[in-house]
Amino acid sequence: KRIKLGRIKKELSRRCKPPMMKDTRGAEKSITITGPASPTKQKLERKISFRQKIATLCLLVVQIVVTVTVMRYSRVSSEGKPYISSSVIVVAEFIKVFLATLLVKRDCGSWAKTKAEIYKQVVVKRQETIKMAVPATLYAVQNNLLFIALSNLDSAVYQIVYQIKTLTTAMFAVFILHKNITKWQWFSLVLLGLGVAIVQLGVHNSTKSSDKGADQDPLKGIVAILLACLSSGFAGIYFEKVIKQTKQTIWIRNIQLGMFGGFASIATMLLKDWDDLKELGFFHGYNWITLVVVALQACTGLIVAMVVKYTDNIVKAFAGALAIIGASLTSIMVFDFKADLNFAFGGVLVVCASYIYGTRGPKQKK
Repeated sequence: KRIKLGRIKKELSRRCKPPMMKDTRGAEKSITITGPASPTKQKLERKISFRQKIATLCLLVVQIVVTVTVMRYSRVSSEGKPYISSSVIVVAEFIKVFLATLLVKRDCGSWAKTKAEIYKQVVVKRQETIKMAVPATLYAVQNNLLFIALSNLDSAVYQIVYQIKTLTTAMFAVFILHKNITKWQWFSLVLLGLGVAIVQLGVHNSTKSSDKGADQDPLKGIVAILLACLSSGFAGIYFEKVIKQTKQTIWIRNIQLGMFGGFASIATMLLKDWDDLKELGFFHGYNWITLVVVALQACTGLIVAMVVKYTDNIVKAFAGALAIIGASLTSIMVFDFKADLNFAFGGVLVVCASYIYGTRGPKQKK
């Protein structure tokens, strides 16, 4: 009986022993087989992911509201000719690269490892770096197109037509990311664009000025703003695809994007404001408020990357719409702006659009 019990124990231990495999050196090592995560763990991960999404969206809304308010105050409070806006964009791009480098250092632990990591991800993997040249170039082109459109269109027409960017973003999300958007969600996107346009039309300065000029070309302005909408939609979805389908962190991607964006911003500044740069200088009109604007602009780029990483560009559009309402309310309270019934009506449309998009999505498979 003792002999039989010993044989049974040996057989059971042999059968329960984890499978072995040989590594590159020929030594055997056991393979740990793990089952699927428990329902409680999966629920906790979904809860954390949901909290990340809400936190980043709220952070983006607050960031945009504060940035717009401070930018308006910096332009209004400046004595004489204000600072050159294109120079602020250039400085903000390089500040964004510096902040992203600090975040990479936080993950790596030391400057030596940070330097090695950035060199590996940016220089060695240059094919991944080159991918960021596409959105950086498109954003620079988009800014120039918007400048042309604003110079040739009435502000009301500009604000209404520019909301087409929401639809172009959704269109590229369907074609490139194969995103499933229901008919109700398409309706909510149209409603969102109308709501944002009406909100912007409902807030105006008490000192009205005519936007119409004899040298305006409406057809040129419409073409420019439509191309800007296409550029904005494609660049945003392309950036989302790269962020979500590659292993590089969003901080490394911001360094890559900031490098190309910085050079594109310099080219835009030289083409657009060369005369002012020669006459006034690069840092004309800079003060502590301008430095705050630069810091906020740099942080906005990092926060937008986080929002795209954890949600998507369409959700970002809804957050931007809420931020426009918040910035308009701040302008009413802080600056000499007035609001009419259009503002309230547009705000209701934006809220309704957000509710429809969130509740009328594709049904989840159980």
